[in-house]
This record gives sequence, structure tokens and C-alpha cells, in this order.
Amino acid sequence: MTPPPRLTSLLLMLLASTGAAAASQVETLRIDGQTRQYRLFTPSAWAPGETRSLVIALHGGGSSARALETYSGLSDKAAQAGFMVAYPDGSAVLGRLRTWNAGTCCGYAQKKNVDDVGFLSALIDSLVRRHGVDSRRVYVAGISNGGMMAYRLAAERPGQIAAVASVAGTLAIPPEQVRTTVPMLHFHGTADRFVPYDGGRGDRTLADVEHSSVDATMNAWIRANQAGDRAQVRELPDSADDGTRVWRIRHASPRDPGAVTLYRIEGGGHTWPGRAGHERLLGPVTRDISANDILWDFFRAHPRPDDMPGMNPR
Repeated sequence: MTPPPRLTSLLLMLLASTGAAAASQVETLRIDGQTRQYRLFTPSAWAPGETRSLVIALHGGGSSARALETYSGLSDKAAQAGFMVAYPDGSAVLGRLRTWNAGTCCGYAQKKNVDDVGFLSALIDSLVRRHGVDSRRVYVAGISNGGMMAYRLAAERPGQIAAVASVAGTLAIPPEQVRTTVPMLHFHGTADRFVPYDGGRGDRTLADVEHSSVDATMNAWIRANQAGDRAQVRELPDSADDGTRVWRIRHASPRDPGAVTLYRIEGGGHTWPGRAGHERLLGPVTRDISANDILWDFFRAHPRPDDMPGMNPR
């Protein structure tokens, strides 16, 4: 989601200064005559015979790979759990206010019809080939516009993606384009003023975009995963005095009890659960759960089955 200009500089400064992330390296990929940049975090050592997993992590509109790595703390989780993380940069004029072409959103990338699906698909191929990543264990996560892009990539390249997770980013393509089974995990605050839980335009953005609701996004993936309409709903312990409550809402498919899973954060803002979120700007952050712990548990439980229909990466 692209924040208003008056908020963007502050947003980037705050996100880039939040916490200390494990070290990553800047790398580039040449595609379609252009050089695209990403940051790559690799565990200090791969254990012999260990299954190598890859997470593609996508920043929000107006942000950057570096800011997401620092803000999310995902590299610290990767160092602990032993998986690789690639943080690609979106597109922008003069390298500022980077966005992803997630469909109807957002900014420069959407207006210029940047082929971000092609870029991310090529990046996955390159990293699998060069680093021995198990192609059945490639995952995509993103926040806001990055979450929207994660959904588009999973819909258009399901043969490359084992599972997908979005924080505060709803579907930005027509729901009928979501056709193939890809397990999905979603986090969303009911007080999100950038990408509203119930859809529409947030009052903290100048982007002329009507966002899909969380319910519409969930329904698209429920259909694609052949999951049941009836959900298993659990209220999680209120372990932090932060003004939020969290409900886990799971829809089971015939082969997967958690095929489509939503963490509904009552009172939560446009923030990464479990991480300092600069609440005056982005809204309340829940400390009752950790998005990093949950998404990694979800990902490692969902290798891509070889017999899944439609598993042609192109």
C-alpha cells in the first residue's frame, strides 16, 4: 500500500531503524534488459542432508527490501530456524517509493505494468539452482502491497510456490484468477487504516484504490484450496496488555486441516504482529502472537505435494 507523501519519509526512516536484523548481502539479477536488486540472507551453515527452504519476503508500498528485513526481523528467525530469505526490491522513480505490480495496486509498478511476476519467478529459479534449495519448499510472504504481490505470484505461478502468507495485504487481482491449490496464511488488524479489513480505501493513503476485503480474499483461497466454508475458530490467549485480541480462523481442506488460515487481530493496525510497529503512524501492534514464528511453522508444515493438480510452474 502506498502511504501518503507526508508519511512516506517518516515511515521509511522508522522502519529502517527498528531492531537489528541478521546480516544479508545485496545481489542483482539481470532480466528483460534490466538489473533488479535484492537482499539475500543465508544461514551461516547448511547442515549436511538438511532440506533447504527459501522464503521470498516482499516489502510494502513506499518501502524497500532493507527496511522490511530490519522491521520484520525475519532474518533473525531464519538464522535461528535455518532457512534462506530473499528480500527483492520493487520498482520506483529514482529508487524511491518502491512498489509492486500486484494487480490493481500500487503506484509506479502498477501504472507502468512492471512484470513483477516474471522477475520473482526468475529470482526463484535462480536461487533454487544456485543454492540447492528444495523446489518443493519455496514460500512467499509480504506486507501490504507486498502481501498483495505474494497472492498474485501464488495465483499465477502456483507450481513454484508451496505456501503463501500475507500481513495486511488483500487480494488485488480478480478472485476468479485464484484457481490452484496453494495453502495461505493471513494476518490482518481490524483497525488497519491503510488496507481496511472490510475493504475500500483507507483514510491514511492517497492511493486511488478500492481494496478487497479480508473476507473476499479468504473466500477466493477457500475455493481454490477446496476447503470447507465452516471454520474452526479459536480465541488466543491475551498475553500482552496492548489493546488487541487475536482470533485464529482455520478452514480445512480434505488433505490439510489448516489450508486457509486467518489471524484476525481485533484492534490491530497496519503492522507486523510481534514487532515494534510505531503505532502513532501505523496503528496498534499485537504482541499476543509472533508473525515470524507462526508463518515459519505454517511454511515448514506445507511442502508442495508432487501430486497437486496444476503444478506446472509456467
